[in-house]
Amino acid sequence: MKRAAALASVLLLGASTACGADRNDAGGPGTPHGTPPPGGVEVNATVREWRITADVQSVPAGPVKFSTANLGTIEHEFVIIRTDYPDGKIPLDGATFSEDAPGVSSPGEISEFKPGTVGETVIDLEPGHYQLVCNIEQHYHNGMHIPFVVQPA
Repeated sequence: MKRAAALASVLLLGASTACGADRNDAGGPGTPHGTPPPGGVEVNATVREWRITADVQSVPAGPVKFSTANLGTIEHEFVIIRTDYPDGKIPLDGATFSEDAPGVSSPGEISEFKPGTVGETVIDLEPGHYQLVCNIEQHYHNGMHIPFVVQPA
């Protein structure tokens, strides 16, 4: 009975303090909260089977810190791809795509990282269209990509 009462008070507390989703909640539970680099911004993201989330879809050009939590059960990577290909339409060469193919470039990434860990990188991004992806075999094909835009500063 005490456990049920304690659980009810936790649920009530959560319900009474909730104000709706904000930027810090957009990635879901476990989204890291990075600190922006000097003169830049932060993007808080998550990766899991077969999804990537980020708390923003657009940032101004300049230094961007990506803090990404692996909430999945297997290793993932987090690659920033500059491309004009529509989201999810980068041509695959088998189970992945070449990150140096025509129309595709990668200014940086968080290499494969284990479940339950957070990877971070700071990249100076130029204006343009990007995708945030996992390019491990079959991961991009399975849906691990989202569009991302860098606006002129």
